[in-house]
Amino acid sequence: MENLFAQGTAVDIPAVLENRDRRVATQAHLLTPGVGAVVAAKLNIPGPIKNNATIAAFFTRQLAAFEDQLLAAGISFLVAREWPTAATGPERFYQVFAPAPAVKALTTRFEESQPFRRLFDLDVLTRQEGQVVGLSRADANQPARTCLVCGRPAKECGRSRRHSVADLQAAVARMIAAASAAEEEAALVERLVTNGLRALTYEVVTWPKPGLVDPVEGAAHPDMDTFMFLDSSLALRTYLRQCGQAGLAAASARPQLLFKQIRRFGLAAERAMFTATKGVNTHKGALFSLGVLTCAYAACWASARPVTPAALQAQVKAMLVDLTAHDFKALKQKQGPLTAGEQQFLKYGLTGIRGEARAGYPAVFEIGLPTLKAATGKTNERILTTFVALARHTADSTLVKRAGGPEILAEKTARFTKIAAAGGPATPAGRQLLLETEADFSRRHLSMGGTADLLIVTLFVGMMEDML
Repeated sequence: MENLFAQGTAVDIPAVLENRDRRVATQAHLLTPGVGAVVAAKLNIPGPIKNNATIAAFFTRQLAAFEDQLLAAGISFLVAREWPTAATGPERFYQVFAPAPAVKALTTRFEESQPFRRLFDLDVLTRQEGQVVGLSRADANQPARTCLVCGRPAKECGRSRRHSVADLQAAVARMIAAASAAEEEAALVERLVTNGLRALTYEVVTWPKPGLVDPVEGAAHPDMDTFMFLDSSLALRTYLRQCGQAGLAAASARPQLLFKQIRRFGLAAERAMFTATKGVNTHKGALFSLGVLTCAYAACWASARPVTPAALQAQVKAMLVDLTAHDFKALKQKQGPLTAGEQQFLKYGLTGIRGEARAGYPAVFEIGLPTLKAATGKTNERILTTFVALARHTADSTLVKRAGGPEILAEKTARFTKIAAAGGPATPAGRQLLLETEADFSRRHLSMGGTADLLIVTLFVGMMEDML
């Protein structure tokens, strides 16, 4: 933000002094009976330019975090006055209903919680014996302010004029730029989490899906219903946030180590899922793949690479390069029961979701996403069209498990190829064939859980690309 001070109205010393008098009068007016303290929030901006769109936006976004901290501490408050566009600098006044010393301790912690929050001056005022008094940092057992440039005591540098206005402005610009970068990272993680939860819920409410749960039918899974899937999805919020944050923090780390880190998060997520579903496995496969793609997306973004499908696939492959070799090594000597995927590898040589993931999810990037992008109609029809395309081309390990062998895969491919040839779910003929397949799979208790997992990942990446 080298040009931070190129915009704005210059103010002179008389204007600054006039504003100070207005601030003092406002603070005294707001200290009414019952108010424990007034917090006057402003910024320490050197030079004649003290406000513009960038400065005001920084002020507003950071005060939102301050308000969150007040609420987290159980402190009630009102925003009583604010001058966000004042040429003398943005200001906001809070009436706070808590003891002033506790408020001062919180404001000081906020000012020191991030380097860029040192730009804030959160004055805390209260009444003592009828007089308006301001609390100092010493009253909260906190150290005095330090210089924005060199870290010495701020008053010492101010008295000696040790630093030029240009040097101080450069420091301010760097701090606001750092805040902007942190805000962008937080916004990305929030978008990743939101779209992950959207993908999980979009999948379960789409109908009709043979061998899967939806709001209308789910006889293939009599121990599950749509509400259970919604509860399970919400239980994964923390996990998705951890995966996104890990990707941002470890962009320069070895990708294999990054995968090991999020796999630990995945174990905790499984426990959260089972708690939400009372022991039913709704999303074990989906949480694995969704965590990998969430982490990979954040890592690509943090490394300043364009987050293209090719970049995502490359990141996933690098993270999972040892996956199949590690997980399938020495299975015959493994202690304890084997998973369904491990059993299928030993018996049929099928690598399941591990092989798909290790290869960079070709079903998602080569089949699912192009189909979703080209599909037309309402959202339900577009998702079903994508589901049919995935079902035609994937070796669903859950289906193999339910059917007792891989022979079912040829039948499954033939059925969904016929549905696609009839025009897909958007046509009456294709929809009828889909409904017939759903009824048959429900009767035979055949599940398409592996395809559902790939559909969820496809929807997630599509949402990050604004396809939905």
